[in-house]
Amino acid sequence: MDDTDYTVDKPERIASILRDLDHKLTLVSVRLEQEGPLYNSALVRLDPDQRLLYLDELTPSEGHQKAQPETEIRVFASLRGVAVRFSTRIQQVEQEADGALYACPYPETLQYLQRRDTFRVHIPLSQRPVVELHTDHLPAPVQGEMVDLSAQGMCVEMALDVADQLEPGTTLRFENLMLPDVSERLSGDVRLANCRRSARDGHTNVGLHVIGISQWLERQFNVALLFYQREARRRAME
Repeated sequence: MDDTDYTVDKPERIASILRDLDHKLTLVSVRLEQEGPLYNSALVRLDPDQRLLYLDELTPSEGHQKAQPETEIRVFASLRGVAVRFSTRIQQVEQEADGALYACPYPETLQYLQRRDTFRVHIPLSQRPVVELHTDHLPAPVQGEMVDLSAQGMCVEMALDVADQLEPGTTLRFENLMLPDVSERLSGDVRLANCRRSARDGHTNVGLHVIGISQWLERQFNVALLFYQREARRRAME
């Protein structure tokens, strides 16, 4: 896909897209400032009569502390592999048994971004799964630790001397990946998108984009993403 946007401004079409997103806590990212960090949230439910959408409490907790009534927010989601984004505002913060919800008016416009671009969740050091990577460019499989995960990709920390042997665009295969709340080991093909510095000496973080991701594999990733989001929220409330 290319990086072309198109804008939806018909209220009935916007409502239809939101209905498509509204299934079993669709995970989203929320930005409170123009250049600020992304926070994790979820679309909890819709009120089509009042044209309100309800977002879950932001994590990490500093996001929730900033989320006040009348705060303008930018929401990023993924619908069948296509990025969806829109702006709205927090009309009201409501407290429920499981935490806070943000009631927000339906957006007046909504953008589709024609690329697989979606939110990521950071994985704490103690919970990082091991990823086994295979490629013809290396004499043997290598292992790395998953640093973050999205619905269509992952970031893996690996030894710098190994990463230096790989070029952007290299195709690899991940195997034997165990994710939380997922009942079987996962495998698939990925393309090396980028490398960035790791906090650990002698290591680098490698961004991997899943090639031709199936709906089934994307669902398994989303199951794990929901687990990590719940864990982040739990830690924030301790």
